Amino acid sequence: MGEFLGLLYQISGSLDSENLKNLKFLCGDDIRKKELENISSGTDLFKNLMEKGKISIDNTGFLRLLLTKIKREDLLEKLDNFEKYGSSEQVGLPDAEEIERLETAFEVICDNLGKQWKMFARKIGVSDARLDQIQDRYPCDMREQIRQVLKTWQKVQGNNANAAELIRKLRDCRLNLVADNVDEQLRTMQN
Repeated sequence: MGEFLGLLYQISGSLDSENLKNLKFLCGDDIRKKELENISSGTDLFKNLMEKGKISIDNTGFLRLLLTKIKREDLLEKLDNFEKYGSSEQVGLPDAEEIERLETAFEVICDNLGKQWKMFARKIGVSDARLDQIQDRYPCDMREQIRQVLKTWQKVQGNNANAAELIRKLRDCRLNLVADNVDEQLRTMQN
């Protein structure tokens, strides 16, 4: 959540008075007139939109729409980077070969993990709050829940994300069959 608030601060700091005026106008249907009159910065506006559930770390669509309407491509790029990398700046990523290995590992884990996915998620450092968000967003799709957990882990790890670490964490959870399947699939890639 701290990264998302940081993104909102960056966006707010980049807005001029005309941008803010236009954003307030665009939010006229979502925020009462009295509240709009009291908003004097982008931070105030974003805080209000968060309180109303219009924007959040997992719901950036409305923010994207607002930035598109005021024609701030530079701020849209920051939002894109946040959505891809968990930061408004592009952080270090694993090399192309490791990204391919991670994608393969993700597929195997999604196909094989099953009901123990929460235990594994906690082992790789995903918070209970984030798990709740993922479950709320994908209530009937365990495969997508697992994929979102893995993407969250990858964002946090940045260029330190690697398939070998996932295999180690699987083994730490005594999910040896899944770990063996990942390992076998990765070896098949090398041949």
